[in-house]
Amino acid sequence: MTVRNTILNKLRATLAHADLHFPPAHTPPLTAETRMTVTAAEGDKLALAKRFGAELERLHGTFEIHESPAEARMALINRLMTWMAEEKQGQKGAVLETGQERSILSWDPAALPVPGIDDALHDMNIQLVVPKDLRGDEIRQTVRFIRYGLTGVEAAFAATGSMLVTSGVQTSRAASLLPFRHIALIPFARLYPTAESWLSEQRQAGKLVDTLRLHSNVAMISGPSKSADIEMNMTLGVHGPKFLHAILFGKME
Repeated sequence: MTVRNTILNKLRATLAHADLHFPPAHTPPLTAETRMTVTAAEGDKLALAKRFGAELERLHGTFEIHESPAEARMALINRLMTWMAEEKQGQKGAVLETGQERSILSWDPAALPVPGIDDALHDMNIQLVVPKDLRGDEIRQTVRFIRYGLTGVEAAFAATGSMLVTSGVQTSRAASLLPFRHIALIPFARLYPTAESWLSEQRQAGKLVDTLRLHSNVAMISGPSKSADIEMNMTLGVHGPKFLHAILFGKME
């Protein structure tokens, strides 16, 4: 008998005692007053967007808020141009020309919450690269040096500055994991006070199971990639993007 089985048998024997006080035989359902939540956020969509941004900044990310998809599209272009200028200014010594300097690793344009991005970037000689399959060495080389990623979100949570991103045929996980810099487009319709409020809405609509089962990957992103050593010296960009910029947009009523 293994050590694990020994431990499990002891736990089963203990839980079988009739005089055990825990767990209760009949546990009443939690109410709004007794249900414990870790975080909370209140207010209209604009207030939630500002709260999301404040929390994201604490996580070393950045954000901006706009009223319309057209403004969000322009904000995206401005952010990309700023980042490209920063990259060029920071280059020292010999520069490796990869041909991917003006490429964006992206979700399929049809899955992005802002229309017309592909055409707008094409006019500026910037190419959206939408990977379908990255399992081969040759195809991976076509995205290896891309520095920028562009995605939408499944949901965003104001109380924690976190984003839920699901992957699928049109929403490659590579766009939010591989590039050095990541831009996330977040319409107000995808913004929720907390993760609990999103889960509640999904359950009531009968969508939660499909949302979780029909996607190959579900990831919660809270700011840029971070790691720290035993002395808590933090380093950004170790396991994913070093920079994360969120563009939130919607009617500010």
